[in-house]
Amino acid sequence: MFRTGKAIAYNGLNVAQIPNSFSSSLLYSPDRSQATSTDSPQNRASPLGTPHMGVQQYFGFISQRISALLQRSQLFRHRWIGYLIALAIYAILLLIPLPGFELSAQRAFAVFGLAAFSWGTTLLPLPVTAIVILFLLPFSGAISAEDTYAYFGNRAVFFILGAFILASPIMRSGLSTRIALAVVSRCGNSQRQILAAILGLSALLSCFISAHAVAAMLFPIVLEVVRAAGAKPGKGFGVAAFLSLAWGVVIGSNTTLLGGARGALALGILQNTTGQTISFGQWTLFVAPVVLVLLPIAFFVLERVGKTEEVSLPRARRFLEKRNQQLGEISRREVITAGILILTILLWITLGDRWGLDVIALLGVILTFILGVANWGEVEEDVNWGIFIMYGSAIALSAALNDTGAAAALTQLLLGFGVESPLLIFAAVTIIALAMTEFMSNSAAVAVILPVALALAQKYGIEPRAMTLGVVIPAGLGFMLPVSTPALAIAVSSGYVHPLAVLRWGVWLDIISIVVFLAISQFYWPLVGLRG
Repeated sequence: MFRTGKAIAYNGLNVAQIPNSFSSSLLYSPDRSQATSTDSPQNRASPLGTPHMGVQQYFGFISQRISALLQRSQLFRHRWIGYLIALAIYAILLLIPLPGFELSAQRAFAVFGLAAFSWGTTLLPLPVTAIVILFLLPFSGAISAEDTYAYFGNRAVFFILGAFILASPIMRSGLSTRIALAVVSRCGNSQRQILAAILGLSALLSCFISAHAVAAMLFPIVLEVVRAAGAKPGKGFGVAAFLSLAWGVVIGSNTTLLGGARGALALGILQNTTGQTISFGQWTLFVAPVVLVLLPIAFFVLERVGKTEEVSLPRARRFLEKRNQQLGEISRREVITAGILILTILLWITLGDRWGLDVIALLGVILTFILGVANWGEVEEDVNWGIFIMYGSAIALSAALNDTGAAAALTQLLLGFGVESPLLIFAAVTIIALAMTEFMSNSAAVAVILPVALALAQKYGIEPRAMTLGVVIPAGLGFMLPVSTPALAIAVSSGYVHPLAVLRWGVWLDIISIVVFLAISQFYWPLVGLRG
């Protein structure tokens, strides 16, 4: 995909070709069959002097790298072995006697077992696993085909759709790049300030744009800052800079429902299961303290990592000043896009409960097209459409587990271990969610854990909203392995960060994150009306 630059070896794999001048917004696909006029705004050169590459293509590239890592294991060197294991899991759960399970519940649980295995191992791409679920639920007789497909009408799916489309003009217009360069260039007087700027900026942008898109957008900026500063691969400043990017994205994406689609997925499952929901403002109210505590802790760790290497800051500052000059005056498209984004966020906060987050998101989308700042051709390139199949099927599977009684029956089996403390159950669920997200996507972890967790919440008298957050927030705080999130995979692909460095420093963030989250859930949430 990249024709220039240095190849980075990662466990014997050619992980990436890091281009000498990477696009800042990564939004143009050179493989697009029908090129438009080079004078059109969407085809202008990026501020870094190279054409844009599509976000969807870039994420596909990262996904290929992660899949390649898993395929190197002996188990999945031949994928048909994985297919046989998945089929065996489905057949065993379908045929063996399970106490407390009705026939339809056992059928739904068998589909759940196969889906959890495929999601956890990336045996199949997430959307393909979703299609398997859509086939097996009615084919197995767990629920009807009409009920299965009806869950694609869930409001969470359309909120995700609107949020993803809104992200396209934010990046295409250059607004996000302008903000990024302005912040980093004004905070470049010391290594400490640069690390703080990268960490804070990535966290801030992840509040409003998909975390994966933020990581892809900031990667070329961080890469050229590190190069201009003369940092050496595997040494202090380069490692700290890219970990600042990855950790900021991971932490900040939990602040609002816009940082990742896992939040909307969780709300869809919560609403289908209990009829309850969490508003846009409530989400931030409950989660913001976790983010505000973790960011300074992460910065403290990053300082220790970065101080082992001295770099040339004047060269880095000259690079940032040059890139800012190349941006030119702020465009009409950027101003209008910023206005629509601010209006949409204000409506989410003030009228989200009355109108619905999905309706407001779609209103924002309509405004971007009416005012001419969004282009459907760009949206088609930028949005990962397969994610909607995955989320619709995950909500359908969750509903099947709940409606057939499979989740309740599984809960009864778990209760047989004799644990009676709601706090222990809540803590165990959060730890399991964090552990699982290190080996599968955070959305897949939410889809696997949340249905059972909500059934446990009902049995133990835990507030369903608290249990939902107890799954989705830890599932978004994986710091240890590059396979846990594209942000970490992107950092490793730079060549400046070794996977062992991610593991070495990330394990401490994982432990601290769980402690901080549990403390806030027990001592802060009751003060704002949520029983943890």
